[in-house]
Amino acid sequence: MAMNNVLAIVVVLMVANVKAIKTTVRVENDLTVDTILTLHCKSSTKDLGAKVLHSGQYIEWFFQPNENTKYWCSVLWNNIQQKNIVIYDAAKDAEICTDKCWRGISPDRIYFYNQFKSTWENRYHWN
Repeated sequence: MAMNNVLAIVVVLMVANVKAIKTTVRVENDLTVDTILTLHCKSSTKDLGAKVLHSGQYIEWFFQPNENTKYWCSVLWNNIQQKNIVIYDAAKDAEICTDKCWRGISPDRIYFYNQFKSTWENRYHWN
């Protein structure tokens, strides 16, 4: 009987720990030196506001995702036309990240970090 109680407690703690994992989305300015990037990211329930990032700087935020969690960002630098992109989509990103959903904005594309393979993947082309 005591062994069953210990096993039940261990299972409850494991489930609680799995639910406690938070996803971190990080978006970095990987543009050329002295290029200022303006990001405005939001979900259907949360607006993170506009952020100005100098070369090498990043913004990151944490949340408990569900299967419907999605964040969009408007991206603008120099006089390049503003682009609106899905920066995080729980349904699609589960295959490449759970807690480290990092993104790098470069002059011609956006890279998404695959934490399971420890590689950067080309996900968006600007053209």
